[in-house]
Amino acid sequence: MTPEKILSMFERQYLEGKVPVDLEDTCASFAAWLASSWEQLDGNQKVMLTSVGSALWREGYNLRASTSTKDLW
Repeated sequence: MTPEKILSMFERQYLEGKVPVDLEDTCASFAAWLASSWEQLDGNQKVMLTSVGSALWREGYNLRASTSTKDLW
């Protein structure tokens, strides 16, 4: 498997509407997997995967922020 093929899979899932609907669950599942794998990862892998988790968290936060009402009146 190449990085280009993986990126193509990501793009295809996005274009087909198969992106995770519940980003909070996706982020929590990713965090649980990362925690269980943490000791097997090297420093660069930890930095990269933590960045992926941060992107998931940000997307979930932005989604929640865009659906909330800022002015209740």
